[in-house]
Amino acid sequence: MNWKIEITEPHSGELGEAVKHEDHALAMEEYSYESGHQLDVFVHDVSDPHWHIFTDLDSGHRVKIPAQKYRRMA
Repeated sequence: MNWKIEITEPHSGELGEAVKHEDHALAMEEYSYESGHQLDVFVHDVSDPHWHIFTDLDSGHRVKIPAQKYRRMA
């Protein structure tokens, strides 16, 4: 399932924190999105009320974004 989302509050994190297996330490690269940034994403998990996991289709990176820091556009 693909969505288009807009970041509503600045958000940054580490790429590896969104990967649910032992290899995640290999990709501990930081990422950052400013307010207003729009992303086309593949949806992995939006069942947790606090954290949603997506793959940014532009960069290919899997990211973990708090539910209150973005809004779904389409």
